[in-house]
Amino acid sequence: MKRILNITVLTLTVFVLLGTVSVMAIERPIALNARGIATFITDEAGNPIRANVSSSGTATHLGLTTTVGTITFSPDPANPGRLLTSGTGTMTGANGDMVQLELNGALEPTPGSTTATDKFVVRFVGGTGRFAGAHGTGTGIVVVNLLTGAFEITIVGDIDF
Repeated sequence: MKRILNITVLTLTVFVLLGTVSVMAIERPIALNARGIATFITDEAGNPIRANVSSSGTATHLGLTTTVGTITFSPDPANPGRLLTSGTGTMTGANGDMVQLELNGALEPTPGSTTATDKFVVRFVGGTGRFAGAHGTGTGIVVVNLLTGAFEITIVGDIDF
C-alpha cells in the first residue's frame, strides 16, 4: 500500500511539473511588416508634437495584424531638424490576442525629399490572450511621407510569452 501511495505521489508530482513547464514563457523571434497612416497634430507654429498612427500587415505569432498607437515628438537639442520620438501601441492579431509595445527613437528628414526615417528601439510590455505578460525587445524602422502621413514599418526582435 505504501508503495502504491509513493508511486501515486510521484506521478502527481511529475504531472504538475510538466504542466508548469508548458506555461512558462519562451523567448521567440518576432517580426512585423506593415503599412499605415499617421495623422499629425501640430503646435501653433506648425511643428509636429504628436501623431496618431494605425497600420495593417503581418506579424510573427499574430498573423494578419492591425496596430494602433500614439507617437510623441520633441526637438532634439543636439541635432536641429531631427525629432526625438516616443510612443505606445497595441498590435492585435487575427484571433484578437494583443501585444502592447513602447518605442523610443529619432525621426530624421531625408534631405531633398518629403520623407523621414525613424530608427527606434521597441519594448514589448504585455498583452492579452496568449500574450498576457509578454515582454521582450527589438528594433524597428519606419519611413513616413511627411505630406501624406503614409508609412511603412518593420520591427524585428524577441518576445517572451
